[in-house]
Amino acid sequence: MNPFKQLILLAPIASLTLQGCSFSYSSESSVKTSASPFTSSASISESSTSSSKSSQNKKARYEKSVSEYATEFAKSGSNDTVAFYARVSQLAQEYGITGWDSDKGTYVAIGKGLAAAKLGQPQYEALRRLLANSDPTRMQYIDEGSR
Repeated sequence: MNPFKQLILLAPIASLTLQGCSFSYSSESSVKTSASPFTSSASISESSTSSSKSSQNKKARYEKSVSEYATEFAKSGSNDTVAFYARVSQLAQEYGITGWDSDKGTYVAIGKGLAAAKLGQPQYEALRRLLANSDPTRMQYIDEGSR
């Protein structure tokens, strides 16, 4: 090959190398990829299962945090729902939970927290109604969690 043509072909690679980029080639990884086409589908399946477990784990940790916070809130004697839901929203964001305000698990967790606070029936009823915004379905979920 003409030395001038070699320079033209190598110029882009030299330019990238000077910019801090580098290329490497591994024939071993290429052989593994082409020799085992089933590995990639197994990896996709494992990745999907792992992602699902991770998502479930995040949701469980979120609900535990909401429950613990509901216990603290109930014991504090506060009735500031704005502050309560600001904290629940923050927890949802930390755990990557979307739609927390219409999620059954959120209200079941609140019910668990209220039960752990060991409130008297009048206090429980007042907080249940307050935190559910008097919504019958949400109050039912809170009751479910408190059992």
